[in-house]
Amino acid sequence: MPYNISWKPRGVIWTFHGTITGQDGIKANQAIYGDPRFDSLRYGIVDLSRAKQFNLSGEDVETAAALDEAATLSNPRLVLAIVADAKEALKFAELYKSAMSKTRWKVEIFPSMEDAEDWISHLCDRE
Repeated sequence: MPYNISWKPRGVIWTFHGTITGQDGIKANQAIYGDPRFDSLRYGIVDLSRAKQFNLSGEDVETAAALDEAATLSNPRLVLAIVADAKEALKFAELYKSAMSKTRWKVEIFPSMEDAEDWISHLCDRE
């Protein structure tokens, strides 16, 4: 399993490492959405900084975004930070952000975990 899921009091962090496939992304999302804690989440962080290779297609990203779009019906308040510092990770992060642009989730991309956490703390502290 090339990802870890870490639950926080108001959020969840997906940390991906090694080689990631489209199926890995879908399984990681399903693990979150199937958990009763999902409905009360305020933020999520997808950390791609440790991923080395992406065996994903644009279609895989669109499928993940479609699943996430359905999840917005259950939890429309989520803000999602993507940590991506490598060219390939940024490519997939931008595709995902674009696919989610018409949903109620706020999605942003950051070069570091610190930047992502700062953004989340500013947004979540206001609400």
